[in-house]
Amino acid sequence: MSAEQALVKRDVLIVGAGLAGSAAATVLARRGLSVTVIDPYAEFPPLFRAEKIEPDQAALLQSLGLLDKVKQKTRIISEIIHARAGRTLRRRQIEQFGISYCDIVNQVRAQFPEQVEFRLGRVKKITSGESRPRVELADGSVCVGRLLILATGMSGRLPEQLGIEKRMVKEELSMAFGFMLERTDGQAFPFDAVTYYTGTLADKVGYVTLFRMGNAMRANIYAYWPAKDATTKELLREPATALPRLLPGLDQLIGSYAAQGKIEPFKIDLYRMQQCARADMVLIGDAYQSVCPSTGMGLSKVLTDVDVLCNEFVPRWMAAGSIATSDVAAFYAHERKSALDDRALHLALAGRDSVLATSLHWRVQRLVRAWRFAHGE
Repeated sequence: MSAEQALVKRDVLIVGAGLAGSAAATVLARRGLSVTVIDPYAEFPPLFRAEKIEPDQAALLQSLGLLDKVKQKTRIISEIIHARAGRTLRRRQIEQFGISYCDIVNQVRAQFPEQVEFRLGRVKKITSGESRPRVELADGSVCVGRLLILATGMSGRLPEQLGIEKRMVKEELSMAFGFMLERTDGQAFPFDAVTYYTGTLADKVGYVTLFRMGNAMRANIYAYWPAKDATTKELLREPATALPRLLPGLDQLIGSYAAQGKIEPFKIDLYRMQQCARADMVLIGDAYQSVCPSTGMGLSKVLTDVDVLCNEFVPRWMAAGSIATSDVAAFYAHERKSALDDRALHLALAGRDSVLATSLHWRVQRLVRAWRFAHGE
């Protein structure tokens, strides 16, 4: 392959085709831009990430023109039971959607317009700040674009090539565990969803949420112990022993239950990138800032990034013919985007403090919450 043959020139290059990258590619291509998306997976693999679509997230997907296709893989949740220590406190009517993260992504990918070129491969090197952003793939091909969007998620290391720093807000902020649940008597669970608080902080569990996904019941536990803690090992190896201890009273509410299949752990580090304003290049989603899934804001933040970037900033940048560092800095500082970023950080840290902090403020907050639970508020 000659250098001329290997060179691909497009309006927008997107590295990473999770939800952020795939949604951005679809929205921008529908605006008539030529887009190349680079990702190592032809079909997005099963990963334990966001597994419910909240009402505000459904509205964002709808506004981006992505919801109808995604809904085809969802299970509608119309009511949530809120409970504590084996007792139902209240029932809340709502419209949520249970769906695996890989199904969300693959349903968005299925909507790629013809202007989207999907390149299967791994990125070896990125270059920004010269004439145009350049992406070199492991196979030796090179892509050049007017704009480079990094949507590489939590594990991406490519920003480090450009001197972008990761500011760790809280390392090992929390642990999430996802698994399927079944009743031991073989009967179906008689509810759509349950949000359950144990009533004790001794085992450092924030809460567990149960919700319908397809024909099964999915469970997500959010907790605050280190990844290598003995509790993690116990939960993964002997869930029949660990679950009743960590979730006392849950069986009184939902009946005798057991984990079905493998329990998936997910360690959450809370961070935000610094010094990331670069001409012709922008970070979105988890490539810019992580979110604790216990806040329920992960999809909200990703979709807001896509909406603000693709519907407000990119059209102006393309019309202007150049993208300066100050233009990219304005995206990061956008009022709606930055407010959501800050709120996600605040709620993540507050959730941890509500379980672990020993200050007078948090002791009082826990007493107030217990009183409200006791009175069904």
